Amino acid sequence: MLNRPLEYWAVLVGMVLYVAARHAETEALWRRMAKTGASAALALGGSNDLAQWFSIPESLAVVGIMAFGLLALDVGTAVVQDRDFIKDIVKRKLGGPNNG
Repeated sequence: MLNRPLEYWAVLVGMVLYVAARHAETEALWRRMAKTGASAALALGGSNDLAQWFSIPESLAVVGIMAFGLLALDVGTAVVQDRDFIKDIVKRKLGGPNNG
C-alpha cells in the first residue's frame, strides 16, 4: 500500500491540504480534521480499485474520491444537522401528522 509513486503521494497530500483549508473560517478544526481524515482514508483505500475500474491513473482516482467523498460528507453532515428535515422524514415513514 505504501509503495506507490511519488506523484500519487503528492496528489494525496495536496488534496489533504486543500480539504483541511476549506471552510477554515466557518468550520471547527476538529470537524475539518475528521472530514479530511475520512476523505484521505477513502482515497487511500479505494484509489487502486477505482483506477482499475475506470482505467484511469491512480492519482486522478485520488482526486475524484477525495472530491466526491468530501461532497458526500458535507451533504451527510448537513442532513444530519437539519433536525426539521429528519423529523419530516421520520413522520412520513411512521405515518405521523402532516403526512401529505
